[in-house]
Amino acid sequence: MKVVIIGGGAAGISTATRLRRLNENAEILILEKSGEFAVSGCGLTYYLSGEVRREELIGASVEEMRELYNIEVRLNNEVTAINRRDKTVSIEGRGNETYDKLVIATGAYQLRPDIDGVLADNIFTVRNLETVERIKNYVKGIDAKNAVIVGGGMIGIDTAEAFVKMGLKPVIVESEGHLMRPLDGDMAAVLHNYLREKGIGLYLNEKVTAFGDHDVLLASRTKIPYDLAVIATGIKPDLKLTVLAELELGKSGGLKVDKQMRTSDDDIFAAGDVVEVTNLITGREERLSNAETAVKQARVIAEVLAGKDAAFGKTINSTICKSFDLTIASVGATEETLQENGISYKKIHRYGKSHAAYCPGAETILLKLLFGDKGQILGAQAIGKDGVDKRMDIILAYMTLKGKVSDLSNANTCYAPPFSTGRDMLGEAAAAAENLLSGQDKLIYPEDIDLENFNEEETILIDVRPHKKFLEGHIPHAINLPSEAIRNNLEVIPHEKRVILYCNRGRRSYLSARLLNNRGFDNIFILSGGTDLYNEILEDKQIRSESYERIVNM
Repeated sequence: MKVVIIGGGAAGISTATRLRRLNENAEILILEKSGEFAVSGCGLTYYLSGEVRREELIGASVEEMRELYNIEVRLNNEVTAINRRDKTVSIEGRGNETYDKLVIATGAYQLRPDIDGVLADNIFTVRNLETVERIKNYVKGIDAKNAVIVGGGMIGIDTAEAFVKMGLKPVIVESEGHLMRPLDGDMAAVLHNYLREKGIGLYLNEKVTAFGDHDVLLASRTKIPYDLAVIATGIKPDLKLTVLAELELGKSGGLKVDKQMRTSDDDIFAAGDVVEVTNLITGREERLSNAETAVKQARVIAEVLAGKDAAFGKTINSTICKSFDLTIASVGATEETLQENGISYKKIHRYGKSHAAYCPGAETILLKLLFGDKGQILGAQAIGKDGVDKRMDIILAYMTLKGKVSDLSNANTCYAPPFSTGRDMLGEAAAAAENLLSGQDKLIYPEDIDLENFNEEETILIDVRPHKKFLEGHIPHAINLPSEAIRNNLEVIPHEKRVILYCNRGRRSYLSARLLNNRGFDNIFILSGGTDLYNEILEDKQIRSESYERIVNM
Protein backbone atom coordinates (compact mmCIF):
# COMPACT_ATOMS: atom_id res chain seq x y z
CA MET A 1 0.00 0.00 0.00
CA LYS A 2 1.34 3.38 -1.03
CA VAL A 3 0.16 6.31 1.08
CA VAL A 4 0.80 9.85 -0.14
CA ILE A 5 0.36 12.67 2.37
CA ILE A 6 0.02 16.27 1.20
CA GLY A 7 1.40 18.58 3.88
CA GLY A 8 4.32 18.44 6.30
CA GLY A 9 2.62 19.93 9.35
CA ALA A 10 1.23 18.35 12.51
CA ALA A 11 -1.57 16.39 10.80
CA GLY A 12 0.59 15.06 7.98
CA ILE A 13 3.54 14.04 10.13
CA SER A 14 1.37 12.46 12.82
CA THR A 15 -0.47 10.39 10.23
CA ALA A 16 2.79 9.19 8.71
CA THR A 17 4.59 8.30 11.94
CA ARG A 18 1.60 6.57 13.53
CA LEU A 19 0.98 4.56 10.38
CA ARG A 20 4.59 3.45 10.35
CA ARG A 21 4.34 2.26 13.93
CA LEU A 22 1.35 0.15 12.90
CA ASN A 23 2.51 -0.99 9.49
CA GLU A 24 6.14 -1.58 8.57
CA ASN A 25 5.39 -2.49 4.96
CA ALA A 26 3.45 0.58 3.84
CA GLU A 27 5.19 2.96 1.44
CA ILE A 28 4.75 6.44 2.92
CA LEU A 29 5.51 9.67 1.09
CA ILE A 30 5.02 13.22 2.41
CA LEU A 31 4.86 16.06 -0.13
CA GLU A 32 5.49 19.54 1.32
CA LYS A 33 5.18 22.57 -0.93
CA SER A 34 7.53 24.80 1.08
CA GLY A 35 11.15 24.39 2.05
CA GLU A 36 10.24 24.03 5.72
CA PHE A 37 9.24 20.82 7.49
CA ALA A 38 7.93 19.90 10.95
CA VAL A 39 7.91 23.51 12.13
CA SER A 40 5.83 24.40 15.18
CA GLY A 41 3.69 27.21 13.81
CA CYS A 42 2.33 27.97 17.27
CA GLY A 43 5.83 28.89 18.43
CA LEU A 44 6.69 31.37 15.67
CA THR A 45 5.93 34.47 17.74
CA TYR A 46 8.29 33.20 20.47
CA TYR A 47 11.02 32.99 17.86
CA LEU A 48 10.12 36.51 16.75
CA SER A 49 10.62 37.82 20.30
CA GLY A 50 13.85 35.87 20.76
CA GLU A 51 12.51 33.63 23.52
CA VAL A 52 13.26 30.47 21.55
CA ARG A 53 15.84 29.60 18.94
CA ARG A 54 14.99 28.70 15.36
CA GLU A 55 16.15 25.10 15.67
CA GLU A 56 13.96 24.54 18.73
CA LEU A 57 10.84 24.94 16.58
CA ILE A 58 11.80 22.17 14.19
CA GLY A 59 10.50 18.80 15.33
CA ALA A 60 12.22 16.47 12.90
CA SER A 61 14.41 16.67 9.82
CA VAL A 62 13.88 15.00 6.47
CA GLU A 63 16.85 12.78 7.22
CA GLU A 64 15.44 11.71 10.59
CA MET A 65 12.14 10.80 9.00
CA ARG A 66 13.92 8.62 6.47
CA GLU A 67 16.37 6.99 8.89
CA LEU A 68 14.08 6.49 11.89
CA TYR A 69 10.75 5.83 10.20
CA ASN A 70 11.61 4.90 6.61
CA ILE A 71 9.30 7.73 5.49
CA GLU A 72 10.23 9.74 2.42
CA VAL A 73 9.75 13.52 2.66
CA ARG A 74 10.06 15.76 -0.39
CA LEU A 75 10.28 19.49 0.19
CA ASN A 76 9.41 22.14 -2.40
CA ASN A 77 6.95 19.71 -3.95
CA GLU A 78 3.70 21.57 -4.47
CA VAL A 79 0.73 19.43 -5.42
CA THR A 80 -1.35 21.27 -8.00
CA ALA A 81 -4.02 18.68 -8.73
CA ILE A 82 -5.57 15.46 -7.46
CA ASN A 83 -6.50 13.07 -10.26
CA ARG A 84 -9.01 10.78 -8.59
CA ARG A 85 -9.75 8.60 -11.62
CA ASP A 86 -6.18 7.41 -12.12
CA LYS A 87 -5.21 7.94 -8.45
CA THR A 88 -2.33 10.32 -9.01
CA VAL A 89 -1.33 13.77 -7.79
CA SER A 90 0.29 16.34 -10.06
CA ILE A 91 3.38 18.07 -8.67
CA GLU A 92 4.40 21.41 -10.12
CA GLY A 93 7.39 20.92 -12.40
CA ARG A 94 7.85 17.31 -11.30
CA GLY A 95 5.16 15.24 -13.04
CA ASN A 96 2.74 12.87 -11.31
CA GLU A 97 2.92 10.60 -8.28
CA THR A 98 0.63 7.59 -7.83
CA TYR A 99 -1.13 6.64 -4.61
CA ASP A 100 -3.30 3.89 -3.18
CA LYS A 101 -4.48 6.08 -0.33
CA LEU A 102 -4.20 9.84 -0.16
CA VAL A 103 -4.21 12.07 2.93
CA ILE A 104 -4.90 15.79 2.60
CA ALA A 105 -3.26 17.77 5.40
CA THR A 106 -2.72 21.09 3.64
CA GLY A 107 -3.63 23.18 6.68
CA ALA A 108 -4.65 26.81 6.41
CA TYR A 109 -3.20 30.03 5.13
CA GLN A 110 -3.23 33.71 6.09
CA LEU A 111 -5.28 35.63 3.55
CA ARG A 112 -4.32 39.27 3.17
CA PRO A 113 -7.44 41.46 3.25
CA ASP A 114 -8.24 43.70 0.30
CA ILE A 115 -6.82 46.94 1.74
CA ASP A 116 -5.10 49.70 -0.17
CA GLY A 117 -1.33 49.31 0.26
CA VAL A 118 -1.49 45.85 1.84
CA LEU A 119 1.14 44.46 -0.56
CA ALA A 120 3.80 46.99 0.50
CA ASP A 121 7.19 45.70 1.59
CA ASN A 122 6.59 46.69 5.22
CA ILE A 123 3.37 44.65 5.56
CA PHE A 124 3.99 41.12 6.87
CA THR A 125 2.28 37.93 8.02
CA VAL A 126 3.46 35.41 10.63
CA ARG A 127 3.19 32.24 8.58
CA ASN A 128 6.46 30.33 8.79
CA LEU A 129 10.12 30.71 9.73
CA GLU A 130 10.85 32.61 6.55
CA THR A 131 8.23 35.28 7.25
CA VAL A 132 9.46 35.70 10.82
CA GLU A 133 13.03 36.14 9.55
CA ARG A 134 11.79 38.88 7.23
CA ILE A 135 10.15 40.74 10.10
CA LYS A 136 13.22 40.45 12.33
CA ASN A 137 15.53 41.67 9.58
CA TYR A 138 13.22 44.54 8.65
CA VAL A 139 12.90 45.77 12.24
CA LYS A 140 16.65 45.64 12.69
CA GLY A 141 17.41 47.14 9.27
CA ILE A 142 15.37 50.33 9.68
CA ASP A 143 15.47 50.55 13.50
CA ALA A 144 11.67 50.38 13.58
CA LYS A 145 9.74 51.92 16.47
CA ASN A 146 6.01 51.70 15.70
CA ALA A 147 4.10 48.59 14.65
CA VAL A 148 0.46 48.01 13.76
CA ILE A 149 -1.12 44.59 14.08
CA VAL A 150 -4.35 44.00 12.17
CA GLY A 151 -6.36 41.41 14.08
CA GLY A 152 -6.82 40.78 17.79
CA GLY A 153 -6.83 37.00 17.96
CA MET A 154 -4.13 34.85 19.53
CA ILE A 155 -1.56 35.54 16.80
CA GLY A 156 -2.21 39.28 17.03
CA ILE A 157 -1.84 39.30 20.82
CA ASP A 158 1.28 37.11 20.73
CA THR A 159 2.83 39.31 18.03
CA ALA A 160 2.12 42.45 20.07
CA GLU A 161 3.93 40.94 23.05
CA ALA A 162 6.87 39.97 20.85
CA PHE A 163 7.10 43.53 19.53
CA VAL A 164 7.11 44.96 23.06
CA LYS A 165 10.00 42.65 23.95
CA MET A 166 11.78 43.80 20.78
CA GLY A 167 11.49 47.42 21.91
CA LEU A 168 8.66 48.46 19.57
CA LYS A 169 5.40 50.25 20.36
CA PRO A 170 2.62 48.01 19.02
CA VAL A 171 -0.99 48.86 18.31
CA ILE A 172 -3.70 46.23 17.69
CA VAL A 173 -6.59 47.11 15.37
CA GLU A 174 -9.56 44.75 15.79
CA SER A 175 -12.80 44.94 13.81
CA GLU A 176 -14.83 43.19 16.53
CA GLY A 177 -15.90 44.70 19.84
CA HIS A 178 -13.23 42.89 21.83
CA LEU A 179 -10.05 40.86 21.46
CA MET A 180 -10.03 37.05 21.36
CA ARG A 181 -13.32 35.83 19.96
CA PRO A 182 -13.37 32.78 22.31
CA LEU A 183 -13.89 35.23 25.20
CA ASP A 184 -17.02 37.12 26.17
CA GLY A 185 -16.84 40.89 26.44
CA ASP A 186 -16.80 40.97 30.25
CA MET A 187 -13.76 38.69 30.44
CA ALA A 188 -12.06 40.40 27.50
CA ALA A 189 -12.24 43.71 29.41
CA VAL A 190 -9.72 42.29 31.89
CA LEU A 191 -7.39 41.40 29.03
CA HIS A 192 -7.81 44.83 27.41
CA ASN A 193 -6.81 46.67 30.58
CA TYR A 194 -3.83 44.39 31.12
CA LEU A 195 -2.49 44.87 27.59
CA ARG A 196 -2.82 48.64 27.86
CA GLU A 197 -0.74 48.51 31.06
CA LYS A 198 1.93 46.68 29.08
CA GLY A 199 2.08 49.49 26.53
CA ILE A 200 -0.05 47.96 23.78
CA GLY A 201 -2.52 50.31 22.10
CA LEU A 202 -5.98 49.00 21.23
CA TYR A 203 -8.41 50.16 18.56
CA LEU A 204 -11.58 48.08 18.86
CA ASN A 205 -14.56 48.11 16.49
CA GLU A 206 -12.16 49.58 13.95
CA LYS A 207 -11.01 48.63 10.47
CA VAL A 208 -7.90 49.54 8.50
CA THR A 209 -8.82 51.17 5.20
CA ALA A 210 -5.36 51.99 3.86
CA PHE A 211 -1.66 51.57 4.53
CA GLY A 212 0.15 54.79 3.73
CA ASP A 213 3.85 55.54 3.63
CA HIS A 214 4.01 56.54 7.28
CA ASP A 215 0.45 56.14 8.64
CA VAL A 216 -2.27 53.53 8.80
CA LEU A 217 -5.69 54.99 8.05
CA LEU A 218 -8.71 53.64 9.94
CA ALA A 219 -12.38 53.76 8.98
CA SER A 220 -12.92 56.39 11.71
CA ARG A 221 -10.42 58.66 9.91
CA THR A 222 -7.88 58.06 12.66
CA LYS A 223 -4.27 57.89 11.51
CA ILE A 224 -1.77 55.68 13.32
CA PRO A 225 1.97 56.17 12.70
CA TYR A 226 3.77 52.98 11.83
CA ASP A 227 7.01 51.58 10.48
CA LEU A 228 5.66 48.11 9.78
CA ALA A 229 2.43 46.17 10.07
CA VAL A 230 1.50 42.52 10.58
CA ILE A 231 -1.70 41.01 9.19
CA ALA A 232 -3.20 38.65 11.79
CA THR A 233 -6.84 38.60 10.75
CA GLY A 234 -7.17 34.84 11.02
CA ILE A 235 -6.61 31.88 8.74
CA LYS A 236 -8.65 30.07 6.13
CA PRO A 237 -8.46 26.38 5.18
CA ASP A 238 -6.44 25.65 2.07
CA LEU A 239 -9.16 23.98 0.01
CA LYS A 240 -7.90 24.66 -3.50
CA LEU A 241 -6.95 21.06 -4.20
CA THR A 242 -10.15 19.63 -2.77
CA VAL A 243 -12.32 22.00 -4.80
CA LEU A 244 -10.45 21.11 -7.98
CA ALA A 245 -10.88 17.41 -7.14
CA GLU A 246 -14.61 17.97 -6.59
CA LEU A 247 -14.55 16.53 -3.09
CA GLU A 248 -17.66 17.31 -1.05
CA LEU A 249 -17.55 20.35 1.22
CA GLY A 250 -19.53 20.64 4.43
CA LYS A 251 -22.00 23.23 5.66
CA SER A 252 -19.28 25.42 7.19
CA GLY A 253 -17.11 25.43 4.07
CA GLY A 254 -14.61 22.89 5.34
CA LEU A 255 -13.97 19.52 3.74
CA LYS A 256 -16.64 17.02 4.73
CA VAL A 257 -15.36 13.80 6.30
CA ASP A 258 -16.94 10.84 8.09
CA LYS A 259 -15.97 9.50 11.52
CA GLN A 260 -12.98 7.71 9.99
CA MET A 261 -11.80 11.04 8.47
CA ARG A 262 -12.64 9.72 5.00
CA THR A 263 -13.76 12.25 2.38
CA SER A 264 -16.42 11.68 -0.28
CA ASP A 265 -13.75 9.62 -2.06
CA ASP A 266 -13.18 6.37 -0.15
CA ASP A 267 -9.45 6.43 -0.91
CA ILE A 268 -8.87 10.02 0.21
CA PHE A 269 -8.67 11.08 3.86
CA ALA A 270 -8.18 14.51 5.43
CA ALA A 271 -7.22 16.02 8.78
CA GLY A 272 -6.44 19.35 10.38
CA ASP A 273 -7.55 22.84 9.45
CA VAL A 274 -9.13 21.80 6.16
CA VAL A 275 -11.83 19.54 7.57
CA GLU A 276 -15.22 20.20 9.11
CA VAL A 277 -15.95 18.93 12.62
CA THR A 278 -19.10 18.69 14.75
CA ASN A 279 -19.29 20.87 17.85
CA LEU A 280 -20.31 18.82 20.91
CA ILE A 281 -22.08 21.78 22.56
CA THR A 282 -24.04 23.23 19.65
CA GLY A 283 -24.27 20.13 17.44
CA ARG A 284 -23.31 22.24 14.45
CA GLU A 285 -20.58 21.69 11.88
CA GLU A 286 -17.68 24.12 11.96
CA ARG A 287 -14.02 24.51 11.15
CA LEU A 288 -11.57 24.28 14.01
CA SER A 289 -7.92 25.26 13.94
CA ASN A 290 -6.24 23.33 16.73
CA ALA A 291 -3.00 21.35 16.59
CA GLU A 292 -4.13 18.84 19.22
CA THR A 293 -7.33 18.14 17.29
CA ALA A 294 -5.34 17.69 14.08
CA VAL A 295 -3.08 15.12 15.76
CA LYS A 296 -6.09 13.17 17.07
CA GLN A 297 -7.62 13.12 13.60
CA ALA A 298 -4.32 11.97 12.14
CA ARG A 299 -4.20 9.08 14.58
CA VAL A 300 -7.66 7.97 13.45
CA ILE A 301 -6.57 8.03 9.80
CA ALA A 302 -3.47 5.97 10.56
CA GLU A 303 -5.49 3.43 12.54
CA VAL A 304 -8.04 3.07 9.74
CA LEU A 305 -5.32 2.72 7.10
CA ALA A 306 -3.74 0.00 9.24
CA GLY A 307 -7.03 -1.91 9.30
CA LYS A 308 -8.05 -1.00 12.83
CA ASP A 309 -11.41 0.23 14.09
CA ALA A 310 -11.13 3.93 14.95
CA ALA A 311 -13.39 6.96 14.84
CA PHE A 312 -13.15 10.67 15.53
CA GLY A 313 -15.93 12.09 17.68
CA LYS A 314 -17.41 15.50 18.30
CA THR A 315 -15.19 18.35 19.40
CA ILE A 316 -15.15 21.09 22.00
CA ASN A 317 -13.48 24.39 21.23
CA SER A 318 -10.51 25.11 23.47
CA THR A 319 -8.18 28.09 23.40
CA ILE A 320 -5.35 29.17 25.66
CA CYS A 321 -3.05 32.13 25.25
CA LYS A 322 -0.13 33.45 27.28
CA SER A 323 0.38 37.20 27.21
CA PHE A 324 3.42 38.26 29.23
CA ASP A 325 2.71 36.63 32.62
CA LEU A 326 -1.06 36.40 32.14
CA THR A 327 -2.86 33.26 30.94
CA ILE A 328 -6.19 33.56 29.13
CA ALA A 329 -8.20 30.44 28.33
CA SER A 330 -11.60 29.42 27.02
CA VAL A 331 -13.31 26.05 26.55
CA GLY A 332 -16.66 25.28 25.03
CA ALA A 333 -19.19 27.91 24.04
CA THR A 334 -19.32 31.62 24.76
CA GLU A 335 -22.48 33.55 25.59
CA GLU A 336 -22.59 34.80 22.00
CA THR A 337 -22.39 31.25 20.64
CA LEU A 338 -25.11 30.03 22.95
CA GLN A 339 -27.37 32.93 22.02
CA GLU A 340 -26.78 32.38 18.30
CA ASN A 341 -27.77 28.73 18.68
CA GLY A 342 -30.79 29.37 20.88
CA ILE A 343 -29.34 27.49 23.85
CA SER A 344 -30.62 28.57 27.27
CA TYR A 345 -27.89 29.11 29.85
CA LYS A 346 -26.91 30.58 33.19
CA LYS A 347 -23.57 32.02 34.30
CA ILE A 348 -21.47 32.75 37.36
CA HIS A 349 -18.16 34.54 37.92
CA ARG A 350 -15.80 33.36 40.61
CA TYR A 351 -12.48 34.65 41.91
CA GLY A 352 -10.15 32.17 43.58
CA LYS A 353 -6.52 31.46 44.37
CA SER A 354 -4.19 29.24 42.39
CA HIS A 355 -3.11 27.67 45.68
CA ALA A 356 -3.17 28.38 49.43
CA ALA A 357 -2.70 32.10 50.02
CA TYR A 358 -0.12 31.52 52.74
CA CYS A 359 2.23 29.77 50.32
CA PRO A 360 4.48 31.98 48.18
CA GLY A 361 3.35 32.73 44.66
CA ALA A 362 -0.40 32.38 45.14
CA GLU A 363 -2.16 34.18 42.27
CA THR A 364 -5.75 35.23 41.67
CA ILE A 365 -7.82 33.51 38.98
CA LEU A 366 -11.06 34.86 37.55
CA LEU A 367 -13.32 32.07 36.30
CA LYS A 368 -16.56 32.36 34.34
CA LEU A 369 -18.75 29.27 34.11
CA LEU A 370 -21.63 28.81 31.63
CA PHE A 371 -24.12 26.01 32.23
CA GLY A 372 -27.57 24.86 31.18
CA ASP A 373 -30.83 24.74 33.08
CA LYS A 374 -30.17 21.12 34.03
CA GLY A 375 -26.59 21.81 35.09
CA GLN A 376 -24.80 20.66 31.94
CA ILE A 377 -21.48 22.50 31.51
CA LEU A 378 -21.57 24.55 28.32
CA GLY A 379 -18.42 26.64 28.53
CA ALA A 380 -15.84 28.30 30.74
CA GLN A 381 -13.36 31.14 30.55
CA ALA A 382 -10.52 31.98 32.92
CA ILE A 383 -7.84 34.62 33.36
CA GLY A 384 -4.93 34.58 35.79
CA LYS A 385 -1.18 34.35 36.24
CA ASP A 386 -0.97 30.77 37.49
CA GLY A 387 -3.12 27.66 37.53
CA VAL A 388 -5.50 28.63 34.74
CA ASP A 389 -4.54 25.75 32.46
CA LYS A 390 -5.03 23.17 35.23
CA ARG A 391 -8.58 24.28 35.98
CA MET A 392 -9.60 24.63 32.37
CA ASP A 393 -8.27 21.18 31.49
CA ILE A 394 -10.36 19.70 34.29
CA ILE A 395 -13.48 21.48 33.07
CA LEU A 396 -12.77 20.37 29.50
CA ALA A 397 -12.45 16.77 30.62
CA TYR A 398 -15.84 16.91 32.35
CA MET A 399 -17.41 18.59 29.32
CA THR A 400 -16.08 15.85 27.06
CA LEU A 401 -17.84 13.32 29.29
CA LYS A 402 -21.01 15.48 29.22
CA GLY A 403 -20.60 16.27 32.89
CA LYS A 404 -22.70 18.64 34.95
CA VAL A 405 -21.80 21.27 37.53
CA SER A 406 -22.78 18.75 40.21
CA ASP A 407 -20.04 16.44 38.92
CA LEU A 408 -17.56 19.30 38.96
CA SER A 409 -18.61 20.21 42.48
CA ASN A 410 -17.67 16.71 43.63
CA ALA A 411 -14.48 16.49 41.60
CA ASN A 412 -11.33 15.39 43.40
CA THR A 413 -8.16 17.38 42.77
CA CYS A 414 -4.66 16.82 44.09
CA TYR A 415 -4.33 18.94 47.22
CA ALA A 416 -1.35 20.33 49.04
CA PRO A 417 -0.98 24.03 49.97
CA PRO A 418 1.55 24.82 47.20
CA PHE A 419 -0.83 23.42 44.55
CA SER A 420 -4.41 24.14 45.55
CA THR A 421 -6.68 25.22 48.37
CA GLY A 422 -8.63 23.05 50.83
CA ARG A 423 -11.54 23.21 48.45
CA ASP A 424 -10.34 24.13 45.01
CA MET A 425 -11.91 27.16 43.34
CA LEU A 426 -13.45 24.81 40.75
CA GLY A 427 -15.49 23.14 43.45
CA GLU A 428 -16.50 26.52 44.84
CA ALA A 429 -17.54 27.78 41.39
CA ALA A 430 -19.54 24.64 40.73
CA ALA A 431 -21.23 24.94 44.12
CA ALA A 432 -22.14 28.56 43.30
CA ALA A 433 -23.65 27.31 40.03
CA GLU A 434 -25.70 24.73 41.95
CA ASN A 435 -26.94 27.46 44.29
CA LEU A 436 -28.08 29.50 41.30
CA LEU A 437 -29.83 26.53 39.70
CA SER A 438 -31.66 25.65 42.90
CA GLY A 439 -32.87 29.20 43.36
CA GLN A 440 -31.00 29.58 46.63
CA ASP A 441 -28.99 32.48 45.20
CA LYS A 442 -29.95 35.19 42.74
CA LEU A 443 -27.30 36.97 40.71
CA ILE A 444 -27.10 40.22 38.84
CA TYR A 445 -24.31 41.06 36.43
CA PRO A 446 -22.22 44.18 35.83
CA GLU A 447 -23.93 44.87 32.50
CA ASP A 448 -27.32 44.90 34.27
CA ILE A 449 -26.45 47.90 36.45
CA ASP A 450 -27.58 50.94 34.47
CA LEU A 451 -26.38 53.93 36.47
CA GLU A 452 -27.77 56.47 34.02
CA ASN A 453 -31.31 55.15 34.49
CA PHE A 454 -30.95 53.95 38.05
CA ASN A 455 -34.27 54.03 39.90
CA GLU A 456 -33.91 54.20 43.66
CA GLU A 457 -37.64 53.60 44.05
CA GLU A 458 -37.18 50.12 42.61
CA THR A 459 -33.60 49.12 43.52
CA ILE A 460 -31.23 49.61 46.41
CA LEU A 461 -27.50 49.00 46.13
CA ILE A 462 -25.79 47.92 49.34
CA ASP A 463 -22.02 47.86 49.68
CA VAL A 464 -21.30 45.27 52.37
CA ARG A 465 -17.58 46.02 52.63
CA PRO A 466 -16.01 47.76 55.66
CA HIS A 467 -16.67 51.52 55.76
CA LYS A 468 -13.02 52.33 54.98
CA LYS A 469 -13.25 50.38 51.72
CA PHE A 470 -16.52 52.12 50.89
CA LEU A 471 -14.91 55.55 51.31
CA GLU A 472 -12.01 54.55 49.04
CA GLY A 473 -14.48 54.08 46.18
CA HIS A 474 -17.90 52.60 45.56
CA ILE A 475 -20.57 52.20 42.91
CA PRO A 476 -22.70 55.36 42.60
CA HIS A 477 -26.10 55.24 44.36
CA ALA A 478 -24.81 52.63 46.83
CA ILE A 479 -25.21 52.84 50.59
CA ASN A 480 -22.78 51.22 52.98
CA LEU A 481 -23.92 48.52 55.36
CA PRO A 482 -20.98 46.30 56.30
CA SER A 483 -21.81 42.62 56.48
CA GLU A 484 -20.96 42.54 60.20
CA ALA A 485 -23.69 45.13 60.86
CA ILE A 486 -26.53 43.55 58.88
CA ARG A 487 -27.93 41.38 61.69
CA ASN A 488 -28.55 44.45 63.85
CA ASN A 489 -29.94 46.60 61.03
CA LEU A 490 -32.48 44.41 59.29
CA GLU A 491 -35.08 47.14 59.49
CA VAL A 492 -33.22 49.37 57.02
CA ILE A 493 -33.36 46.73 54.30
CA PRO A 494 -36.62 46.91 52.32
CA HIS A 495 -38.66 43.87 51.30
CA GLU A 496 -40.48 45.62 48.46
CA LYS A 497 -37.42 46.66 46.41
CA ARG A 498 -34.78 44.71 44.55
CA VAL A 499 -31.74 44.64 46.85
CA ILE A 500 -28.32 44.24 45.23
CA LEU A 501 -25.44 43.33 47.50
CA TYR A 502 -21.83 43.70 46.44
CA CYS A 503 -18.31 43.49 47.79
CA ASN A 504 -14.89 43.16 46.16
CA ARG A 505 -15.25 39.65 44.78
CA GLY A 506 -18.49 38.17 46.07
CA ARG A 507 -17.57 36.45 49.33
CA ARG A 508 -19.03 38.98 51.77
CA SER A 509 -22.08 39.63 49.62
CA TYR A 510 -22.76 35.88 49.45
CA LEU A 511 -22.60 35.52 53.25
CA SER A 512 -24.83 38.56 53.66
CA ALA A 513 -27.34 37.18 51.17
CA ARG A 514 -27.47 33.87 53.05
CA LEU A 515 -28.18 35.73 56.28
CA LEU A 516 -30.96 37.77 54.73
CA ASN A 517 -32.51 34.80 52.93
CA ASN A 518 -32.63 32.98 56.24
CA ARG A 519 -34.42 35.98 57.75
CA GLY A 520 -37.18 35.85 55.17
CA PHE A 521 -35.90 38.16 52.46
CA ASP A 522 -36.56 36.85 48.92
CA ASN A 523 -35.51 39.99 47.02
CA ILE A 524 -31.74 39.72 47.45
CA PHE A 525 -29.35 39.71 44.49
CA ILE A 526 -25.56 39.31 44.50
CA LEU A 527 -23.35 41.20 42.03
CA SER A 528 -21.49 38.45 40.15
CA GLY A 529 -17.76 39.09 40.21
CA GLY A 530 -18.11 41.97 42.67
CA THR A 531 -16.49 45.37 42.21
CA ASP A 532 -13.27 43.82 40.93
CA LEU A 533 -14.95 42.64 37.74
CA TYR A 534 -17.34 45.62 37.64
CA ASN A 535 -14.42 48.08 37.74
CA GLU A 536 -12.48 46.17 35.07
CA ILE A 537 -15.47 46.44 32.72
CA LEU A 538 -16.03 50.09 33.66
CA GLU A 539 -12.38 51.01 33.09
CA ASP A 540 -12.36 49.36 29.67
CA LYS A 541 -15.62 51.08 28.74
CA GLN A 542 -14.37 54.51 29.85
CA ILE A 543 -11.11 54.25 27.92
CA ARG A 544 -12.97 53.20 24.80
CA SER A 545 -15.46 56.04 25.28
CA GLU A 546 -12.65 58.57 25.60
CA SER A 547 -11.07 57.24 22.42
CA TYR A 548 -14.40 57.56 20.63
CA GLU A 549 -14.80 61.15 21.82
CA ARG A 550 -11.36 62.03 20.44
CA ILE A 551 -12.29 60.53 17.08
CA VAL A 552 -15.62 62.40 16.91
CA ASN A 553 -13.96 65.72 17.74
CA MET A 554 -11.12 65.36 15.25
